[in-house]
Amino acid sequence: MKKLNIYFIHSDTSNYNDILYLPVLSSNILSHHHLMFPNSEENKEIYYKDMINKADIIVVELTDPDVTFNMELKQAIVSGKPILALAQKEKGFDPRYQSLLKNVIGYNNKEELKFFIETFAKSYESGENLNSKDSTVVLGMLN
Repeated sequence: MKKLNIYFIHSDTSNYNDILYLPVLSSNILSHHHLMFPNSEENKEIYYKDMINKADIIVVELTDPDVTFNMELKQAIVSGKPILALAQKEKGFDPRYQSLLKNVIGYNNKEELKFFIETFAKSYESGENLNSKDSTVVLGMLN
């Protein structure tokens, strides 16, 4: 099993600690990987482009985007790395992102969010899919 570098993109205006960081950190599956949170003490002095370049896969939480979020997302898309895009079903997301990302998955709660991220990471643990031309994995649809 390959230890993945997983980078997380989210809005700085959202409650990312509660919505994203805590569910991910509570995962036994994800704890085997290097989790790269941009606002953590460990990473807050590192330029986001450097973290995206180091990442194997990228998780994007689309709810409540801001300017910094958009810059990071653009860099992630340009990198060609596998991207998992998620949005809270209750709040939705700006439809313009649908044209940039192959698929956006909606989640209702932290357990669903964690499940989708775990499933995404598992699909790349072998290392085989990391160099495919189509870097987006489809896990479901936002309804």
